[in-house]
Parts: sequence; C-alpha cells; structure tokens
Amino acid sequence: MAVFGIDLVMKIALCQINTTGGDFENNQKKIFDYYEKAIKQGAELVVFPELTTIGYPPQDLLWEPGFITRNWSVLEAVANTSTIPIILGGVRRDGNKIYNSAVLCSNGHIEHVYDKILLPTYDVFDEDRYFTHGKEPGIWPVKIGSETKKVGIQICEDLWDKDYDVNVSQLLADGGAEMVINISASPYHEGRLEERLTLLREKNAVTNLPFYYCNLVGGQDELIFDGESIAMNADGKIVALGKAFEENILIVDTSSVETKNIPKKCREEKMYRALCLGVSDYFHKTGHSDAVLGLSGGIDSALVACIATDALGADHVHGVSMPSKYSSNHSTNDAYTLAKHLGIDYHTIPIEDIVTTFDETLHKLFTGTESGIAEENIQARSRGNLLMALSNKFGWMVLSTGNKTELALGYCTLYGDMSGGLSVISDLSKTDVYAISQWVNKSAGYDRIPENSINKPPSAELKPGQVDPFDYEIVSPIVDALVEDHTGIDQLISDGADPDLVYDLYQRIRINEYKRRQAAPGLRVSGKAFGTGRRIPMVNHYTGNKTLSEVKDET
Repeated sequence: MAVFGIDLVMKIALCQINTTGGDFENNQKKIFDYYEKAIKQGAELVVFPELTTIGYPPQDLLWEPGFITRNWSVLEAVANTSTIPIILGGVRRDGNKIYNSAVLCSNGHIEHVYDKILLPTYDVFDEDRYFTHGKEPGIWPVKIGSETKKVGIQICEDLWDKDYDVNVSQLLADGGAEMVINISASPYHEGRLEERLTLLREKNAVTNLPFYYCNLVGGQDELIFDGESIAMNADGKIVALGKAFEENILIVDTSSVETKNIPKKCREEKMYRALCLGVSDYFHKTGHSDAVLGLSGGIDSALVACIATDALGADHVHGVSMPSKYSSNHSTNDAYTLAKHLGIDYHTIPIEDIVTTFDETLHKLFTGTESGIAEENIQARSRGNLLMALSNKFGWMVLSTGNKTELALGYCTLYGDMSGGLSVISDLSKTDVYAISQWVNKSAGYDRIPENSINKPPSAELKPGQVDPFDYEIVSPIVDALVEDHTGIDQLISDGADPDLVYDLYQRIRINEYKRRQAAPGLRVSGKAFGTGRRIPMVNHYTGNKTLSEVKDET
C-alpha cells in the first residue's frame, strides 16, 4: 500500500466554485479562470465540483432541447485546452439514457468518464427522475507529473452509501485505488460539515486511503452550498479545509505532514452567513439588485433587514414602515432605529386611510357579523399591496419576513405578509430568530437590532393589545420535532409535552399546507425545510392518533 506523504507526492487543487444553473458561458469562463489560477499555484491535478458545467440541481432543464449537447461542448472545450489533468462534473448521454458523470481531461483530450453509481432520491434530491445509475467503479490511471497514479473517483452520494447495497468506497479500495477524489454538490444545513467529516473518517478507517472532497459553493434557488472542501490523509487527519460560503482554491500538498484543526464556529454565525449567501446569489443570479421589505419594529423583519443589508449592501435595501391605528409608538421607533443603524433607505406609509376605505367598502356585506380575522387581515394585505406596488414601480424585490414556526402553524396572511419574491427566514424557527439576532448584536459589538425588538412580546398589532398566541420557547421545539424529525405524537407526549398542545400544533401544521404552497421560495438551512424537500398533500385527512371526527368535535 502506498504511504501517504511519500509515494503520493503531488499538489492537488480543489476548486470550490459558484456555478449558475444553465449558464454555460459563464460556468466555462469560471472553470478556465480557476484552472489557470490553480496551475500558477503549482497544482498538478485540478478538481471541480459535481455537474460543474450546468450547475446543481439542473432538474427539468435536462430535458430542454440542446441542453445536454451544450454541456458536452463545454467539456470538450475544457479538454481541448487541458495541459495538466483536470477532473470536473458534467452530463453524459448514451442513447436515451443520461448520466451524472465525472470527466478526466488531460493533454487536449477527454481521457476517462465515470458515471455516478448512487443516485439520491430523498429530501431535495430526485436524481432517479433524470439519471441512469452507473455500473462500474471509476479507477483511472492518471499521469501526474512524471508518475502515474491510480485515482478512485466518486460523485457526491457515492460516499453516502449507508442505505444502499453498493459500497463505492470499498470497491475503489478493492480495485487498487491509491486515493479517492469525490466531486460533490452537497447543500448546507446545520451540522453538515460535521456529518461529512464523520463519514470521511469512517471510510478512511476501512480503506486506509486519502480522500479529497471538492464541494460546490453558492446559492441555487432554495439550496445553499457551503463549499468547505476537505482533504484527509491516509491516517485520517484533516490536512486542508476549504472556506465556508466562499469560492476558494484549496491547494493540497500531499507531502505535507501538517494537520489542520477544524475551527469551532457557532451555529448562529454559520446559519447567518448561509442566508446572506442565499440572498446574494438569488438576487444576482435572477438579475435583481435591490430589496424592499416592511419594517414592523419586530424581530423577524429586523433580522431579515440585517441579512439583506449584509448580502446586498445598505444602498440596495429599502425599508418601509406602514403603521396602522393599532401600531404602537415603540414599533415605529424601533423600525426607524433599525434603519438608521443599518444605513438603509427608509420610508413611512401610514395605512389607516387605506384600511378605512376597505372597511367602508365591505360594510354592507359585513353588516351583522363580528369584527375578526377578516378585518385584521385587511391590514396585512394593504401592506402587501403597497410593497408590491413599490416592487413594480422600481424593480425592487419584496422580501417576506415570516419565520418557520409561523409558516408551519399558518400564523401568516396570504397576499399580505406572505407576499414577496423570497422568504429569507422561512427555515428559521422563532427561537433561532432570537438566537441569531442576539448573535448579530454580539458580533457587531452594539445593538444593531434594537434591544426592544428582541425583548418585547411579539405581536402582529392587528388589534388592540394583541400579542402572538404562542409561547415560542415551548412551541418552536415541538414544531421542529414534528416537521424536521417526524417525531410521533405519542413520543412527544411521552417526552413530557402537553397532549392538547401537541395535537393542536399537529392539526395546525396539517391544515395550513395550502398556504405554504403559495408562499415565496425560502432558503434551506435545516435538515427539513418547507419546499421541494417536504412534499405533503394539501388534501390530507391524516390527523395523527385521533380520528378526523374527534378533531372536528374539538374544534
């Protein structure tokens, strides 16, 4: 067996780049740019992420006429200019089958192609819908410098083989691979780096091979890719780690015996940085520059404003206070103070006259009924209309500011506070909103978010004295358990949760699926977000342990 640091002496460049779905021209330019930079830094083998040519995930773009042909043209262009070996991801067609592939280009040619064996079809992944499983492990003789090495190739899920019948890492070791290169498009969620490190250590322990893991970085729709590429030597030590949420060329000198300590970053910081990258890329990749949002003086809109400011720049964020007759003085003051701290554009548009006009218009139809949710929601929808008018007039994208707990329980208004082009914190529980807001202030060294916005009781202020009807410290963890972990009702009750509360929350989540289907796309930072990774029917009579008639009797 080769001894790491003696027999495998080379410089490998792991290029974690930010690609854009379907942008062949700019993806190709970026590949060339980073390839040249890596060579100038002494790289003898250059590696890029999964599906480098087309961006990840491509979804139904794969069925668009000419799409795969364009992708292969990029691979050929890379091959034509290749000098030292380069490994990158693309799509291969064979008849009516298409494959998620890794390609080795060297000396002006495409020398080898490997087709991904394990295709994930769970959560946000649906590769079985498009791709055909590869049959053979990829073990390539690669001339690196003056020597030829046997390189084992994996693509992302090939490493995550726990629930499959095929162990790709073991196949590579058994086939005589001297090292393993994994090209990935592995999206971020809380704790993801730790999961990858654990898995790599497990594979290293049974194969005794060094692993080089090159991951994508950047935002693509709801997904955020964190980069954090990893180089692990044959002894299971981390010798290099890519930057988080940034493009990066990670140069790995395999002769080095220096190991790297994994920095302990707080979860709030990583989640915040992930959301900033998600917002930045969503705007830039969709051709938008400016954001507008309602500033209520509350913690949710304050946190969204902070994220938008750091992602887009203060000159590109527009905050609008829209007080009604129920808005407290401290709410309008807190909104103004926040805007001043952030240095963003700030406007005030009172809505009392607009709401009064709605009330007068509906008076005849509403006569004889009690004032309630319908009247309250007119306020939220008036605000939504004003923000959308500003969006239409000036091209500003509206950011909706609801959090995951509210979205789960339906504590939000269709065509009101749910209006927008992007829902920034829809995957943050209310308790996470508080925790990250406190981190923001601690990191800034002052109350960037007004202390009153954090400490005051949360309220929609749609009627006199209104406060949110939930104790979020109790409710948010239960909602997370139901949505993210699929924890059963019996288990939650056994763990000490109030039975009536658990059943109530379960039913609220169930009946509000129709609202979430109409929400703006959100950014995924948890293991289970509302979006493509959670597919629940809107017509749904499953009520947990109770029958539907029992639930109706209680309500």
